[in-house]
Order: sequence, then C-alpha cells, then structure tokens
Amino acid sequence: MENATSKRRLSRHFLALFCSTGFLTIVPIALYGGLIVWSGDLGGPLNLAIIPVMSAIIGFGISLVVFMPISLLAESSSFQRWRHIVGRLLVALTAVVVLAWIFVGSIKPQNRVFLVVGSLCLYFVGGFFVYLCCLTVCRRIWPPSPSESSGTTRIG
Repeated sequence: MENATSKRRLSRHFLALFCSTGFLTIVPIALYGGLIVWSGDLGGPLNLAIIPVMSAIIGFGISLVVFMPISLLAESSSFQRWRHIVGRLLVALTAVVVLAWIFVGSIKPQNRVFLVVGSLCLYFVGGFFVYLCCLTVCRRIWPPSPSESSGTTRIG
C-alpha cells in the first residue's frame, strides 16, 4: 500500500514538474519571438536553438531545485492556503509589473532595474503557481490516500 502511495505522489510531482518546466520554457521563447518581430532581426540562427534549450534546462532546474521542495512543504501544511497565497501574490505582482510597463516612459534608465526584477519575480511566481495548479489537478485525479493526507491538507 505504501508503494502505491509513493508512486501516486511521485507521479503528481513529476507531472507538475513537467508543466512548470513547460511554462518556464515557453515564456522566454515567446519573449524572444516578440523581440524578433519587434526588431526584425533574428540575431543569428543559432539563437533559435540556444534559447529553447537553455530555457528548458533553466526551467527544469528551477522547478526541481526550488518548486518541488516548496510544494512538498505546502503539501505537509495547508495546501489550499498556499495556493491562495501564491495566487494573490501573482495577481499583485502582475498589477505592479503592468503598471510599471505603462509608466516605463517616465522611469529613469537607472531605475529600470526594478522593472526587470519585478518581471523576473512575476516569471518565478507564475511558474510556481503553474506547479501548484497542476499539483491540485493531479490530486483530484489521483487523490491522496488516508495515510498520505492529514487534517490540514484539503484539496478543495
């Protein structure tokens, strides 16, 4: 019984790892595509291979090293509360970054680093939110066994 529970839990986390890696890979590729369209310059054909491969490697590393341990912590505590906190943080960061992009013309060049940092935070929090959402869907497909779940771990 314990082996089936472990397999189910690992399956959920590997699927969530795959989804967040996909998100963290697609975002830089889309931004690079936008840069190509905006500037009209490919920057060299090798970039069309390097950008996706490096994005996938970086996305997998971030998902494995950062998101998986945090999500294991979230599963052992109130999973629903973590999902709500990360969702609210994502909405707040999105609002801040969008407002910063709107007013980017009035920002001095030396202060644009805050815009970049805010965008990177949005990227990471968005990737973690994708991880948690995928984990939630997987928990609905493969529900935790009674020995795996505790009183504070609720799905809905």
